[in-house]
Amino acid sequence: MASLRSLGVHKPSALSYLVAESILSEDATEQDYTWESYNDDEFEDSGEEEVVTTDYHVVWSRGGVVRKVFNFEMEKEKVIQALLTWFPSDEGTMTASQAQSTGGGGEKDVLRTSLTQGTQPATDPNSYWQYTSRSTAADGPSRALVVFLKSQAHVFFLSGSTHVVNLPFEVERAFPATRGLILQRKIPQSEVIPPTPVLPPAPQNSFLSFSQSFSQPQRRFESSFGSTRQSKSPNPGTENALFLEELIKGSTASTSDCLPRVFSFTDPLSELGLVVHVVSGPDRGSQLSVNGSGHRRLEQIDKAEEVVFVSSWNEIRFDENSDDKPLVLVLTANYQANTFTIWTASYIEPKSISSAARRHTAGPGHKPRRRSSYGPTAPGTGTTTPALRARDSMRESFGGVARGKTVPVSFNATGSQNKGKQSDQTAEDTLASQLDPDYGLPRQPKESRRVSSLLSRAELSTSFDKSAFQDLATHRTSMGASFGGGSRRGQSLGGYNERNSFGGPSQTKHRASTPGSASGISFGGPSIDDTLEDIMDEDSYDTLEDYDELDDLFSGGSYGALFDQDPMNGLRKELVMSKVSEISIDPSVKSNAATRGVSESAKDTLKIFTLRAPCNPSALHERRIFIHIINGAALTHIECELSVTRRRLPASSFISRPHGREDVPKHLLVPVLIQTQRLKTHVDAVKVSDRGVDRILCVAQDESGQPFMTLHAGWGLHLPTKFTLGPLKLFNPYNIASDSPSSRRTAGLKRTLSAPHALQKVLSPGLDGTFDVVDGNWCRHRLQLQLAPRNEFVSKVFEAWLGVLPNHVGNFLLEIWWNVRKYLPKAQSMDFEWTALVITVFTLAVPFVEQNSVRLTQTAKPASKMNKLRQSRSQAKPSTKAYSSSAWDMMWTSEATRPVAKSWEATPWSWAKLSTSPAPLIIPPRSSSETLTYSRPISQELGGKRDFIPFCASLARQFCQSPIGKAANDQWRRLSAAENKDLRWSLLPQILVTLHLLREERKLDILSQDSSSEMGTIAPVLAQVGYWLQWDSWSWKRGGYYDLDSGGVNDWIFEESSVSVDSFSQPWETPPSIFEWLGKAVRLEISASFPTLALLVGKPTSSPHNPEDIEQRFSVLTPRSIALEKYLRNIRSTAKSPAMAVELMAKSGISTRMLETFPEAARAPLREAIVRCQASPPTTWSSSLLKLVQREDLDLRSASTPESVLDAQQRSGGALSGIQSNPQSGTRDIHTICQTAEQPEPLQSAAEVERHLITRLIFSEDRRFVEAYMLLEPSKQAVAECIPDSRSDEAAILDAQKNLMQWVMVRTLSLPAGSAMAKFNSKKPLLTEKYPLYGFTTSCLMKPMGNVVTADRTNYSEEKFAWAFFHAGVSAGLSVSRDAQGIDTSWIMYNKPAELTNKHAGLLLGLGLNGHLKTIAKWLSFKYLTPKHTMTSVGLLLGLSASYLGTMDTLVTRLLSVHVTRMLPPGAAELNLSPYTQTTGLMGIGLLYYNTQHRRMSEIMLSEIEHVDRPDPSEPPDTLRDEGYRLAAGFALGFINLGKGEDLRGLHDMRLVERLLAVAVGPKPVDIVHILDQATAGAVVAIALIFMKTHDQGVARKVDVPDTLPQFDYVRPDIFLLRTLAKHLILWDNIRAEHRWMVKNLPPEYQHDHQMKNIKALRSEQMPFFNIVAGLLWSISFKYAGSGNTQVRDFLIRYLDQFIRINRLPALRYDAKLTRNAVRNCQDLVALAAATVMAGTGDLEVFRRLRLLHGRVGPDMPYGSHLAGHMAFGALFIAGGTHTFSTCNKAIAALICSFYPLFPMDVQDNRAHLQAFRHFWVLAAEPRCVVIRDVDTHRAISTSIVVRTKDGGEKALSAPCLVPELDTIASIRTTQPEYWSATLDFINNPLHLSSFKSNQTMHVRRRSAHDTYGSTFSATLVALNDAQIARSTRIMWDWIFALPALREFDKADVGLIIPLDANSSVHTDMSGTVVDERLILRAQAKSWRRDDLWDLRVLFEWAEGAQTGGGRLRWLGREVIERLKADILERGRKIDEVA
Repeated sequence: MASLRSLGVHKPSALSYLVAESILSEDATEQDYTWESYNDDEFEDSGEEEVVTTDYHVVWSRGGVVRKVFNFEMEKEKVIQALLTWFPSDEGTMTASQAQSTGGGGEKDVLRTSLTQGTQPATDPNSYWQYTSRSTAADGPSRALVVFLKSQAHVFFLSGSTHVVNLPFEVERAFPATRGLILQRKIPQSEVIPPTPVLPPAPQNSFLSFSQSFSQPQRRFESSFGSTRQSKSPNPGTENALFLEELIKGSTASTSDCLPRVFSFTDPLSELGLVVHVVSGPDRGSQLSVNGSGHRRLEQIDKAEEVVFVSSWNEIRFDENSDDKPLVLVLTANYQANTFTIWTASYIEPKSISSAARRHTAGPGHKPRRRSSYGPTAPGTGTTTPALRARDSMRESFGGVARGKTVPVSFNATGSQNKGKQSDQTAEDTLASQLDPDYGLPRQPKESRRVSSLLSRAELSTSFDKSAFQDLATHRTSMGASFGGGSRRGQSLGGYNERNSFGGPSQTKHRASTPGSASGISFGGPSIDDTLEDIMDEDSYDTLEDYDELDDLFSGGSYGALFDQDPMNGLRKELVMSKVSEISIDPSVKSNAATRGVSESAKDTLKIFTLRAPCNPSALHERRIFIHIINGAALTHIECELSVTRRRLPASSFISRPHGREDVPKHLLVPVLIQTQRLKTHVDAVKVSDRGVDRILCVAQDESGQPFMTLHAGWGLHLPTKFTLGPLKLFNPYNIASDSPSSRRTAGLKRTLSAPHALQKVLSPGLDGTFDVVDGNWCRHRLQLQLAPRNEFVSKVFEAWLGVLPNHVGNFLLEIWWNVRKYLPKAQSMDFEWTALVITVFTLAVPFVEQNSVRLTQTAKPASKMNKLRQSRSQAKPSTKAYSSSAWDMMWTSEATRPVAKSWEATPWSWAKLSTSPAPLIIPPRSSSETLTYSRPISQELGGKRDFIPFCASLARQFCQSPIGKAANDQWRRLSAAENKDLRWSLLPQILVTLHLLREERKLDILSQDSSSEMGTIAPVLAQVGYWLQWDSWSWKRGGYYDLDSGGVNDWIFEESSVSVDSFSQPWETPPSIFEWLGKAVRLEISASFPTLALLVGKPTSSPHNPEDIEQRFSVLTPRSIALEKYLRNIRSTAKSPAMAVELMAKSGISTRMLETFPEAARAPLREAIVRCQASPPTTWSSSLLKLVQREDLDLRSASTPESVLDAQQRSGGALSGIQSNPQSGTRDIHTICQTAEQPEPLQSAAEVERHLITRLIFSEDRRFVEAYMLLEPSKQAVAECIPDSRSDEAAILDAQKNLMQWVMVRTLSLPAGSAMAKFNSKKPLLTEKYPLYGFTTSCLMKPMGNVVTADRTNYSEEKFAWAFFHAGVSAGLSVSRDAQGIDTSWIMYNKPAELTNKHAGLLLGLGLNGHLKTIAKWLSFKYLTPKHTMTSVGLLLGLSASYLGTMDTLVTRLLSVHVTRMLPPGAAELNLSPYTQTTGLMGIGLLYYNTQHRRMSEIMLSEIEHVDRPDPSEPPDTLRDEGYRLAAGFALGFINLGKGEDLRGLHDMRLVERLLAVAVGPKPVDIVHILDQATAGAVVAIALIFMKTHDQGVARKVDVPDTLPQFDYVRPDIFLLRTLAKHLILWDNIRAEHRWMVKNLPPEYQHDHQMKNIKALRSEQMPFFNIVAGLLWSISFKYAGSGNTQVRDFLIRYLDQFIRINRLPALRYDAKLTRNAVRNCQDLVALAAATVMAGTGDLEVFRRLRLLHGRVGPDMPYGSHLAGHMAFGALFIAGGTHTFSTCNKAIAALICSFYPLFPMDVQDNRAHLQAFRHFWVLAAEPRCVVIRDVDTHRAISTSIVVRTKDGGEKALSAPCLVPELDTIASIRTTQPEYWSATLDFINNPLHLSSFKSNQTMHVRRRSAHDTYGSTFSATLVALNDAQIARSTRIMWDWIFALPALREFDKADVGLIIPLDANSSVHTDMSGTVVDERLILRAQAKSWRRDDLWDLRVLFEWAEGAQTGGGRLRWLGREVIERLKADILERGRKIDEVA
């Protein structure tokens, strides 16, 4: 029988902690604490959980370790109950079938506590994690500990979050449920109230009526909300009403009795739900017609029903892929009626809008029906009686109508037409209510859904006015106050309260449709009719198509409808229960009130649990479940048997999938009570589970009163089992933790206690069959009962028998196995479980074997000699001790006595069999008289036959003669179906075939073929059974299947005997061989499928709703054969491309592990297909397919983060050294090396290492980036040239250098703008250190003298040059990477200086442009803005706007609004703010409302552009609305309406275009022309941005430059540039970088000199020409921005050279100087244009010219010119070459704003354009640098790639490099031959595009030389070269390949074993290579095993077929196959010679 062992005295894990903390005393007993354990199967891997509760403390333990302790002494309330449960969660990673399904049959899923907490759960509280068996979605359950006090419930999620819930009542008991908890309210003691008059019911149609419904008959399950007498409520506020209220209060018992008793608690952030049940009756007040089956409604559970049990998980799952609704059982006890009631429970599911709208829309065949319209929503009641429209009741919905409309008489039937209109309106209102949570809801300040309903449900005593209390909870004075209050938008779906309880005015008010919404409404909430369809009895499963929720609203009827039901107005019906059956508690006790006290005393002794019966193969359409009810006080044990069947739900229940769910329940589980059995002899019982085997362990007493234990199960037949307790251990010998160290010192660890004389009870079932027994001294002892086998193969055999053998025969065989295992000889060294299984099988056959015919194959003597054989075996061991003393002899003797397979048969010991014995070996004799001592080879010494079969047959006969065996024979006779045929004999063929198929399955696993395991002994067992069955081809006879398969008479001793019964016919001529079938299948011949276990199961009588897939049930037992058969069947019928073959592998269920452990014959075709597509797998493959072909490098889902890349590099030897030793870096001469040594290039931090590595790879040919980096670094010493005059003295030279130094400082102060671009996105600050903000150097190295000149720092303070330091701060902020973590409020506050500085202001702007200000706190923003520090305000406001680009964030809008005068309300005081701050506010509005076409903001910007205040000579001039301010308004207007010129939508009536054109190009009044000229630039820019790329010819023509030269005199020269740009931005597609296009767009007067080569002098009349040319070139640069087009570059450079030449022309007069300023401005702009085209490329041609511009120092070079040149520098090397500019609308607008052509004249100049806007280029920068990384080392490498564009063109590049714009790319493919090819397919795989946008990284894996080259010569040559390179790392391993076993491998093969790179994944990857395959095949070629030879034969057949038609074997190679064939042929030739 099952083994029972003691595990010591059991104490709580937390007891030692509680004693140590002095919470409990050392002698504390279980009366001092409560101890609950949770031991479901989902916790098996993490240990059992315990919750120990004292008066004020709760301790949670897991796996014997205290995890959390909670102290509630501060609450001053004692702990009532603490328990663990699961709550639904949105973001879990685990399904309930994984976490809670004990109904799955042996699942062992890991408990996960890393679940999101503290957020609003899903709208559907029972999310579909309960229905799915595999986690396919994100949501799942969250584990939580819930502690109940008297007035509070504390919810502690195990992931960390905590919630406190105020309870409106005291909880008597809580039960864990599938979703949260079920709460049972404690009913207070009724107070004695003096009799008072009873208020008579009011007549109908009176003013006291609020609602009216039909009377209801008295029944047992009546509603507790009010009495069944229905009347109407008085109008509150009148004297009569107050009198009647007091009369009602006095005549009613405690009002809390009107509250329901049972509630559902599914979410700590929402209200409690009502638990209701289905009631049917003739009442029409709440009719619910179900196809004529009567009227049904939902009512609360009767308070007399006390919940005693709730299922905490799904009780039944029909199969692994179950799509059933969970079966939840609830048991209630009614001690008044003396009955138990069994219920099924189902949570009400929310419905989607569409499904609900369809439900409430009348169909063509919809029959109109009458509906009651009484209620608060009806303006009339019956006739013309006025009634209040209660504002706090239900809003107008469904039946309700809007106020002011005529309402028909309530009893008139509603026509279908009216109902259709009403349903349409309902659907519209529903949609509005879901889209807008505040739809139609009266907005009350600070109203909480939670407070409202909790207050209304708080303990309402008889002295409270309930309606007043409800008004208090909802902030209303009275119900009358809401009279006349209407909805703002008409009809809507809910009342003001979120949800109303049953019987209240509404049922359509439920949870928010989105998490976090406090007032949103989920349409209709749960559909009650669907729920009733799901859970009602069998006659009520048809669809309730004609049901409307309003029919069920008014089931209350008395005055309680007003007063008693209001407290429940916040609750929804959440759990619906349906009664299954009632059973009597005690038939001898009648139902009367006198027995109540007796029943109450027995409540606490109830123990209830369920037991699921195994599936019966003969009745697959049903399952059985048993409910056990044990009453310890009454000594009663009731067993209720339920039959559960599946019924298909109506299609309407699952066609509309809520929340986008794919897996929704389609079947309903229907339980029906079969029988009830009372087990009277049991004292106590407990459910014991051991790895999927469940039994009831019962405690009973024998005649003498001695306790004993027995096992019980309600299904099938069972053997008698009886356990008596012997001595029990004091300590658990397997426990590593010491619960009480002191007790262990005083008592030995092995001390035992005497057997207990009395057993009080059994309890606390645990994992692996553990449970506790309580002895007479109330001491707990932990015991373990082993029910399930621990041997994996034995367990699988029983699992197969349970699924194949009918009528629970498999369970009966398991019980026989228990008893056989118990009586096995203990002296034998054997695998007891496998031996017991063989004996169990033999017990089925030996009763039919004729005893006299038994002979052994070895001796051919009668079987009477077998006893001597056993005696000789027992004497072998002592005899060997006399002759042997060595360890070898002792080992051999021990193994030789094993009746099962010997250890030396294992593969690891095969080498020993080839050697000779080290010493004389004593062979154990076969009899006591035989002793042979001699020395010979070990293989001969170990070659004796084994007598395992007769040994097991003998024990089987002994068992059959034992008492338990005779009892088993009696049970077999009862199970036998026919008199003439015993069931044992008829089952034997099925058992034989089952074992054979499992053995063939194990042949497909090379890890299970060890002959020392049970795999080595199963063949003779099957041969013996086949012999008994008289199946010749299945027996051990020579030439048979098993004779050739290690089960023949040469190795084993068998029984020769005859049987006394008729034999069966063989199912197949020969046993099916998996290799033989595989040989036919790999040749793709049409052959039958390999048989599976499903063939042994008879055709089930399945329900029509449940088509059972039997094969799916057995796929767990034989996964390999089924997967292989599916693959070969599908590959035969489909195309044979390698990619499709791999896809079929995954579809057939072939996993990576399965592929690695297949035998060679099965693996070769799969590997061949993998190798053929491994080089270039399809780009649309999933992660699993890529893993299958070992191309994880292509899996973008598992791409490494930058942090992991850096960590990997640092682990692999340091990234810094990797950069310095990079072989890709260019060759450097000795001068460069020495110069580098003197001036080492700094690497600021480890986070920049990766960026520098990539930059070095990009610019690996020279040091251009280093040079640019040095030029742009403000802290580096400047270099200038000051050529001294030979006639000047030293003092004059020094003065000249000092004069030059001031102009050098002007250049230095302009460096940060360019440095910000070069350093962009490069750093990740260390959060614990201050972020450094660097300043400027004031020293300069003067050439050629070489002396250093230093400027006076006091002259360059931050106050005098504020904007320069601001730009330095922006540079530091922009260098922070967008991916940097932790840049939040705390980090910003940590770096905030004590006094605000300009550098910190710039830092804020830089962080905002990078998006890091999204997390800044509101209070910190105010702290920055309050001091009114101009630069800080500019940086913060602009940074916030950039971070919230296009979001229209209200908080940021308010911050910006108070900084703009125009946005203040009329009459507001003038802002005391800097004009810079107000200009920033305008631009911030434009960014915040980017691309929104916001009308109000557009009006403001337009008004600021054209604002004109006629100057008053007495007032100072307007310093605010200067040109920079109006330009910012123009940019803002353009950003708001960017590119929307063709679709202005709501802006047409603003006459936007006309007004802008009037300012831009129209004539201006003379008196205000100087004002309007300031707005011209802003208007032109606004037009350009609004009509960008629209090709509006009309606007382009109007905005173009004037047609004639005389008109040029009226236009400012720089406006020509802007108008030219505006025209060509509008006509975007017409832009060409050609001279013809230039000539075409120049005025005719200038066309002759379009190349500017003939300009020899500077004249002012040429200024328009220069600006027009610059505008044309600027527009060209935008068209080709970031393209790296060298033709466009050359075109622009030619013009740049001409501008540089013209700028150097002499300018002596003012006219020439004025012209030169314009030329210089155009020169700087064209330089920027050239850098824009070549952005990020570091182009040398542009670089040379920019260095020339950088060298300009002098009074003629203003600050703005240097600024433009350095910005061009930065653009050329933007982000170290990893970024470039985009050409999208936002990018073009940002570049125009950043490179605006009016550059500042000095550092503080902001008149034309605010300098802060110069950094908007960030909005145009995008990462387009493709980086190739080695997947093993994670290092970036240089490799060649091919970029294919969508137009079909291809471009070869060398990565890392910039690629074209992503919307033009079709694919990117690597082409380096040393690496596996990788492809990013942007067209067919959207994941590739999204992944590339996030990290721009491709991973490649290095090929070995073997894979790279097809010829052996080439592969060997490359391998030799690699070996030479890696000689230092390989030299220590070279000796290995000199061993004989590895000597044959060539150098290319060595590269597979020891790769070139020391960081290669080959060192850590456990997957095999082709070298492993060759070693295995070579060993098989020398083997004599049948399976090995079959494996080779199938391999040869496959190779022959694969090579037909010139095919090539790419996996193994033709040479390997031919060599193997030659070896086999040579062996055959030698055998023939010997023969």
